[in-house]
Amino acid sequence: MSTDAVRPSRVEDVTVSNPRLTPRERAVLAAIERRLNNPEIASEMFISVRTVESHVASLRRKLAAETRAELMSASIAMRETSVRVPDDAFVGRDADLDRLGAAVDARHWVTVTGPGGVGKTRLALEFARSFAGAPVVVELEHAEPVDVVARISRALDLESTPGVDALGAVATSLGTRPYLLVLDNVDRVGAAVGEVVARASALAPELRVLTTSRTPIGDAGEQVVALAPLPTDGADPPAVAMFLERLGPGAVSVPPSEAEREQAARICARLDGLPLAIELAASVARHLSLAELAERLERDFATLDRAAPGGRHRTLETAFEWSWDLLDPDEQEVLRRLAALPRTFDMDLALAVTHPGAGGTVVRLLDQSLIVAIGGSPRRFRLLEVLRDFVRARTDDALAREVLERHATFIEAIVVPFANRARLDDSLEAMHTSEILCPEVNAAVRWARATRHPSALNLASSLGIGIEQYGSDVDSVRTLAAVAHDAEVIVDATPQQLLALGTALTFLDLDAVAELAERALEIAGDDRERLAALHLAGMAAAYLDHEAIALARLGEAEELAEALHDRWELAATRQMRGVALRRDSPELAMVDFAAAMHDYGRAGDAMHVNNARYMMALTAAEAGIDLDRAVELAAECVDYARASHNEHELAHAAMVQQLIGRADAVLELDELAHEFQRFGDARCWIRTLLMQAERRPESGRRDLLLEALDLARAVHDERREAVILAKLAVAG
Repeated sequence: MSTDAVRPSRVEDVTVSNPRLTPRERAVLAAIERRLNNPEIASEMFISVRTVESHVASLRRKLAAETRAELMSASIAMRETSVRVPDDAFVGRDADLDRLGAAVDARHWVTVTGPGGVGKTRLALEFARSFAGAPVVVELEHAEPVDVVARISRALDLESTPGVDALGAVATSLGTRPYLLVLDNVDRVGAAVGEVVARASALAPELRVLTTSRTPIGDAGEQVVALAPLPTDGADPPAVAMFLERLGPGAVSVPPSEAEREQAARICARLDGLPLAIELAASVARHLSLAELAERLERDFATLDRAAPGGRHRTLETAFEWSWDLLDPDEQEVLRRLAALPRTFDMDLALAVTHPGAGGTVVRLLDQSLIVAIGGSPRRFRLLEVLRDFVRARTDDALAREVLERHATFIEAIVVPFANRARLDDSLEAMHTSEILCPEVNAAVRWARATRHPSALNLASSLGIGIEQYGSDVDSVRTLAAVAHDAEVIVDATPQQLLALGTALTFLDLDAVAELAERALEIAGDDRERLAALHLAGMAAAYLDHEAIALARLGEAEELAEALHDRWELAATRQMRGVALRRDSPELAMVDFAAAMHDYGRAGDAMHVNNARYMMALTAAEAGIDLDRAVELAAECVDYARASHNEHELAHAAMVQQLIGRADAVLELDELAHEFQRFGDARCWIRTLLMQAERRPESGRRDLLLEALDLARAVHDERREAVILAKLAVAG
């Protein structure tokens, strides 16, 4: 058989009347389709030839067929129209249909796998409807192994005859035409299906079998096509298109407004693009606004489980319960533990929170589509949020607490040594590791702080170093701010830990930095602790524009750093002195930044060499001195940031380019504002807002200035607050 015979094609649906045939007439018609003559039919069905002739005459009358060939054509047409698909649009699966078509072309047996509610059945039915041969669809969700052959026989209109090999009859029947046998939901009957496929394929070389299952059958002849949820990001994401299509009349504007699309995207992202969840959410949207629905879904998914649209899965609960019941006790226990984790996980973390030897169980859960791989090296995994919610409802609180403690301990053992060497490692591998670790540490810090776990300070200070070296994000900075304001946690912090926290918080919360500095000065004992405390105190004063205090503290810190031969701290104190001087004495500040670059280089910290270079360029740009040099420095910063994939440093360089007025700046102002907001870098966000206001017509400046004013007040930047108020007065 040529592969063209099984390739799906976009043919028009055949519309054939479906006359009422008796079961015996259907069996006779199926036998005619298999090219049996009347005596052969009579022998197979244990009836007389005259009775067969009577049924054939009735079939000709009901089907308006003059010849046996026309009866065969009518039988095929009736079978084609037996593929029933929902009336709503089939959205976002064209590429999956193509993948499925290629797989069916290449192999005689293909299994579509995926989590419950992902749309396996719909994809199989859509493929069957467009199949160029004869499709036969058999539902096996509630079948037992002994039922499989009987259900396929009924779908083929084969009569059950005592003493006849039923499987042989099925295999023989499937060999009479280029059939596509669709066996839906074979999870419980995989072994029996494998036996049917093996026997039928031997007798029917043109047969193609398409099965759907949460897990592969595991047969050597089976090819697996894994079906993922619909994409929720990118331009016109399919998940959002499906959600909007499923909404009832009046739920959104026609066409949907930008705000409605944003809310729809938020809903679909929360639902991980799972089609069943999207359909349930669309049904709920008849009663709630999109904003209210999105807000409720952020809390939990209970709103969806009150929806009851028609179909096989009436709620997410029933969809996942079916999968849950197929798991053995060990699989259920491992899934509970993985669902209790705050975010994604790799195999090492999975084993750390489960039990030795659980790797095989994790792989089985992957096979059953209850865990999904999300890439990365080492490979990382996660549960869909809707499934996580289902499993957590079946998880004891004590077990969840145990998992979170194991998670925090595991992450602490990794991140502390990573943070200790971060100053000397700006490699792409280190940047990649930081991107994986940062959200994990963030989650562990929040848990440890809430439970007063002893790992809280180690985790928080390591997160602070990671933010400083590899770039910040607003969630992590806010987490550290919460730690900094928690007196019960901070009481046990060392000056070095307070310095790590305070350095990260200069982006967002200068009051917290000042309080941490005061605490560090109070508790500092030996010279190392005193150096960390003075560094932090000088930093707080420098960013708060208390120049005299800053210079005094940093002067003491510089002397201690030299006495201790600590090149990195020497560089850091000179960089902070540059920060203190740059507004009133920019030329002196440039000297200190240059010295800091040199000392950071001797200490092996390439990232801070670049950061001091950026501060030189920024000081020159803001003071309007040596702008040619500022252009060169900014370009060097861009090169470094791109080479190291440090997005925060790239934004810093782009901000300098914008201040100078470079048309070739690597980021536009709107992009810069978004980036600094994402990083939680309020000080640079304020600078960007002020540049945006300067370049707007007078009528459009006020809102930007008010936004900048709110930020300046939030971080207690009194100097910028005064500048912004003066600009607002001029703006009217």
